[in-house]
Amino acid sequence: MEKATTNKKDEYIRIDEIPEDIASPTNIDIRILDIKQENNYVVYKCLDIDDIDILITNSHRIDEPWKKIEEMQTLSYYMDPDNKEEYSKLNSILNSVSNDEINEIENKQKEFIKSIPSQVKYSKDYLWQIYYIQRTNRYVMIVPTEETEYQAFIYLLKKKIEAKKQKIYVPICNGNYENTYIGTAKIKKIESNLYYFTNHWPLITESTDQIGNLKINIIGKINLYANIVSDYKMEFEDKETIGEFYDFIEKLFYIQTELSNYFKFDKYIDENGGIHFYYNNIELTNSSLIDFYKDEISKNLKSIKEVEKIQTGLINKLNELKKNEKELNNDLLYKQKQISTFLECKKSFFGKFKYFFKYSKKSKHLKRNYKEVEDEEELSNSKPHIKESNTFNNDIDDLVYVCKQLKSKTLLASTTRMDIQNITVKIDVLKKKIENATAYIREIESHKKSIFDFWKYTNKDEKAQLTEAETIKEKEVKKIEKTLDYKEDFKDFAKKIDNIQRKTLNNDECNDIYLGTTCILNDINNLIISGKITNEVFEKIKETDDLVNINTKALDHRERKRNIDNILKISAYSTFDEYKTEIKNCIKNIDSAFKKSTCEINIPAYSLEKPDNIITRFELDPSKLIDNNEEEIVLYKVNTKKDTHIITFSNIIFYENRYDTLPLGMDYSSCALVDLRKEKLLEIKNIKNNIINLHNNTVTKLNIIEYDV
Repeated sequence: MEKATTNKKDEYIRIDEIPEDIASPTNIDIRILDIKQENNYVVYKCLDIDDIDILITNSHRIDEPWKKIEEMQTLSYYMDPDNKEEYSKLNSILNSVSNDEINEIENKQKEFIKSIPSQVKYSKDYLWQIYYIQRTNRYVMIVPTEETEYQAFIYLLKKKIEAKKQKIYVPICNGNYENTYIGTAKIKKIESNLYYFTNHWPLITESTDQIGNLKINIIGKINLYANIVSDYKMEFEDKETIGEFYDFIEKLFYIQTELSNYFKFDKYIDENGGIHFYYNNIELTNSSLIDFYKDEISKNLKSIKEVEKIQTGLINKLNELKKNEKELNNDLLYKQKQISTFLECKKSFFGKFKYFFKYSKKSKHLKRNYKEVEDEEELSNSKPHIKESNTFNNDIDDLVYVCKQLKSKTLLASTTRMDIQNITVKIDVLKKKIENATAYIREIESHKKSIFDFWKYTNKDEKAQLTEAETIKEKEVKKIEKTLDYKEDFKDFAKKIDNIQRKTLNNDECNDIYLGTTCILNDINNLIISGKITNEVFEKIKETDDLVNINTKALDHRERKRNIDNILKISAYSTFDEYKTEIKNCIKNIDSAFKKSTCEINIPAYSLEKPDNIITRFELDPSKLIDNNEEEIVLYKVNTKKDTHIITFSNIIFYENRYDTLPLGMDYSSCALVDLRKEKLLEIKNIKNNIINLHNNTVTKLNIIEYDV
């Protein structure tokens, strides 16, 4: 009989020694609905190897279930030499796996049996095509012959041949949540709620250890800060704890979505990978939410009273302005009627005499003969009814109610302020019109000393424009300034800023900004501050072709890369004094470039070095400064304003564009040069967190110190 080996020294699997119960399992009953494709396995179990049967199918792993079943056979069919094609295929499979691959599974399984891995899952889950058949209460491994990796199958087969009581930790392809601790619907709700807070969809799995203990595991990634991402993991070993977490995350989600403008919860990852939620530096838990509701309801009720007091004052002021507006309107109407009467009367001979005597000095104090504007009702100071504080239960519904009442009243006060602003503008316009009309009437009155003077004045061709008011501008509302969101905005921002820098910076300025991407920046700052530098960098340049090690991304262009030696005119015969002179010239060009360069938006900039009042190189993508091998990282963030002098390292900084083929963007660097020489830095935040890497089982302490410019 031909032998097939696993390429392990002194070990092999003899086909003729495979027991009959392994080669021809009984009570096999697999249907199409029992087999489904898995992208994410949610059930992992420690199974007795004896409980797993093996079947082989002449198909691919990703083939439709009907095809897998149609081509399915027992091991005995493939072990029969009469079935030459299948027999040869089985031998080929058995000889395709190396010793290292089997050892890797062996070592992993030893670890898994002791304790479930931190990530629950492990690489190449797809190799374990194991399905649970409820009708027979058996597990079946289906081995597709058209794949290229078979180490899981051979490992299982070897263990079954050993005929020892052993367990194996494997994913179940068609496994469903047991709903022992929590129902599937609630698990799906936890997933969606966590996605809202983390910006990444989590994986919730059930795992059973070798003694049958069930555990629910939640694994995922979370955006900690800007573009910095960490893993997280939570474990629940009983019904009570997972139930409490479900209630807690559901309440936070409800508060955050219903009152998005009021509350923003901070997320903290502990050293074990667990997520904690904080508000105003106080940790929130399911039990502490009651105090949170009570405190926030009390605080917002006080705010409501303050807003109501402000609104009362605003209403009173608005009522006074409305009364003033009515009086001014009445006065303007009277003057406009007098002016219109004059303009009409001056058209005829008798009309002039009529106006002269009707609006003589004696008639100036006559009762105004026009219809008054109807009085408007005064604005009411009445307030919408708010529940008394002693009727509150201090629960989540009361919190939402109070916050929405505060929002409504704040909006009402804002609307009243807008009304006051608008009516103030109207009053200013009315006053100007009255002023113009009064001046025009005064001009008419000055010619009414005699009928002869009045006659001469009315014969002049003058235009009545004095009732027009000058344009009065409303106060400008301060606009909310946009801040760069690296993840969402960087691609468009990079193209726009590169295009601007190509137009504003000349070639010499681009050359010298390029030096800012290297250690030459230290010499530039030292010359600016003290006027002194050492020859350390100079010697390094003479030894190296170029100090810039950029990502040589394959972009479709044929432009020449900028080079330090060409920019500084460095050769083997160059002296240190010549280098120093060139750096001084560079400083002039950099200063010239900074004068031309400010951004239209605020840009968060990051560095591993504490910022100082010098020309500083910053990273716009903070994730590039994170090294998971470090035990602790201090990250400095500077919030640059739109008038801060900043130059990004866009494509034009690294390449010339003589042939106009250089693409727009920041494809070689996400850094920028910021001029902080005249800026005042104010520390505003100090945030601590942890970055977890479940794959490497590492924890990096993260400290972010934030400054405003």
